[in-house]
Amino acid sequence: MADAARLPEDPSYYRRMIDFCYDWNLNALLLSLADDQGCALRFKSHPELITHRHALTHTQAKDLADYAQKRGVELIPEIESFGHTRYITGVPQYAHLADQDPKAGSHFSSVVPVAPATLRLMSDLYREVAEIFPSRYLHGGCDEVNWGGSDLSRRALRSKTRAQIWADYLNSLDQAASQLGKEFIVWGDYVLHKEPGILPLLNKDVIVMDWQYYVTDPVPLEQAARKVLAAGLRAIGAPALISCRWGPRAGLSALQNIDAYADAYRNIDDPKALGVIVTNWLPSRYIQRSIWDSFAYAAVSLTEGSPVARKAALRRFVEKFYGSQWNGNWADTFVTIYNITPNRKSCSPRWMRPVLPVPWRNENELRTAVKSHVRNGPPFTRLLSQLVFDQELVRKNFDDFLAFRLSVEYLEHVFWRNTVLVEEATNSRRDAVRTASLIQTIAERDQRLLGKLSATWDQGRPRNSAGKLGPIFDVSPADQLLYTFQQAATFSNQLARDPDRFNQLLYSA
Repeated sequence: MADAARLPEDPSYYRRMIDFCYDWNLNALLLSLADDQGCALRFKSHPELITHRHALTHTQAKDLADYAQKRGVELIPEIESFGHTRYITGVPQYAHLADQDPKAGSHFSSVVPVAPATLRLMSDLYREVAEIFPSRYLHGGCDEVNWGGSDLSRRALRSKTRAQIWADYLNSLDQAASQLGKEFIVWGDYVLHKEPGILPLLNKDVIVMDWQYYVTDPVPLEQAARKVLAAGLRAIGAPALISCRWGPRAGLSALQNIDAYADAYRNIDDPKALGVIVTNWLPSRYIQRSIWDSFAYAAVSLTEGSPVARKAALRRFVEKFYGSQWNGNWADTFVTIYNITPNRKSCSPRWMRPVLPVPWRNENELRTAVKSHVRNGPPFTRLLSQLVFDQELVRKNFDDFLAFRLSVEYLEHVFWRNTVLVEEATNSRRDAVRTASLIQTIAERDQRLLGKLSATWDQGRPRNSAGKLGPIFDVSPADQLLYTFQQAATFSNQLARDPDRFNQLLYSA
């Protein structure tokens, strides 16, 4: 999956993803085209919608779709049609279609499902997408919805249940897609888990895409799929590589989530179980081209099963993608990186360690880092030294290897940045000269790393896009690696020019 709706990337990168699917026997690529942050396609029927500066033109999107078709890859468009719809309701003329219920305690967005204008607009977008993408499928989204606050919805809820209204709306979307010759896909979080009363009311040609990113046991995933099949519908499994839980890298449990889905669906002998698509969210969380190894692991797991993936996927990746001979150093590199990759604090159980630091960017965050008393981060420094030996063996896709190494360098640096603060703040011998030298070193290292991150971004992402030069709407700082680190580097540079201020902040914490 490519999350273009959050951050459009260069079409050449999407072609590389299509090539990767072809090379690793994957037959589908889901392309998210509209979300809260905007449209990644320039809609001719509704140019007034919030649209990314670097959104695909019709010609660019058609070229991608044709290229994928020639490579035997189904390029499936996704248009968020219920929740994740601020690309619609953020436009003044459609503000009346916003349906968020403040009593729900959720920041998720929604359009009014019972408003005729909503269905007319979605039908227009579906028609336009159907003209561009030859795929037999159209994904309508419909996950993470907070609706029911509008006058229209409240009136409708007096005579119908939430499940009935929800199903009526999804069935109307399905009919709009069917009239265009498309088979309609929806996310399964509500229709399968949170509001299970919806499922038996859905049209039988709807496809439910079940995402459960924290599950590593195939049994409940198979049970969920069989529940969809028993209702007469078709099912697709949807694990995640990069999700809310991860930053620059996905950890071992992400691979286990993929394995669990692969095993669950391989165990179902029913043509209505269509297979598995691995989701991959928010490109600003990670460094482009740094996670091909994870894609390769997923490909082997989905096509040959988890036992083969665990045994051979990463070896095959090193040999096929890097053109390198597999050895003990490569094996240790990948075992280490997946085991020590940090979780994001806000999206993981409290007991899980290590926790990904957000680089401190202001006085309050610096004080918090000092008070954390965290001295020893994961062994990313050792891993970087191993990569020196791995690098000598790379014969293909060297820039991609450098992006992988840069992700490790970033992780090593953000942990080091916190550790040196704690060590200095707890030093019984205060020395203004030493602290001035420390902040100077931090600032210099920040600038060097920032230069690398920026240069890598420019190789496959627009230089002047959100996420680099400014914040992405409704996306947390922890999810914007480059922009957040730019702020951190700016702050450390300010402190390097005013070491007395740094000294005061360090010891007052």
